[in-house]
Amino acid sequence: MSKNNIKNYLLYAFGEIALVMIGILLALQVNNWNETRKRKQELSSILNTVKLDLVRDTIIAKGIIDFYEANEKSSLKFINKEITKDSLTTCLLCRNLITVYRPFAIQTKGLEMIKNYSNQNNVKNDSLILTVTQFYGTLSQLIEDSNGFIKKEVLKNIESFQEKPWYVDWTQGKMTPAIMEYYLSEDYRKRVASHNIFGSKNHLQFVTVYKNGAKKIIEMIDSKSTEKK
Repeated sequence: MSKNNIKNYLLYAFGEIALVMIGILLALQVNNWNETRKRKQELSSILNTVKLDLVRDTIIAKGIIDFYEANEKSSLKFINKEITKDSLTTCLLCRNLITVYRPFAIQTKGLEMIKNYSNQNNVKNDSLILTVTQFYGTLSQLIEDSNGFIKKEVLKNIESFQEKPWYVDWTQGKMTPAIMEYYLSEDYRKRVASHNIFGSKNHLQFVTVYKNGAKKIIEMIDSKSTEKK
């Protein structure tokens, strides 16, 4: 400055400032890249958990679907008055049509992880996350309510059996003349029809819709994973 090189000094100073600013911007950009990469890895891990939940659910759902399809097949025999004393002795499933049920407990570990992730990140444009949350939101409550309805129906039927003189024999799996007479009665036929509504007409349908929807989401998750590779 003593030699009147103010211009050169200022150029040097501005150059230093520019280098510092560029360094800061590069550091911020690298940090953003790292944060984006971490979020993608976190989301990928969460979606894998959702997939594992859905795979398990579809396996359980298949067993429930098979159970209620068989239950409905036997129920229709009573509803349509096709059961006779002879056929009743060989139909083991017929003896417990209205006193057993298969609840469907949906796995929600992955769903809870997605909710937490959504609360911490902007996911408005992520169609897969929206699809997953809407899927659970639509069916979870229906299936939970259905579990409760059919459980209540089964307990009501068992309570009615407790009032029968042949109740103890029934609990032991015996087929006495009195039990057989009741199975061929109009009261039992009505109870079978009512149970069939809750089981095969409602519960079975909800579980089937869930199973089919879960398979589609599994395919979407697999497709997203393939795209990243």
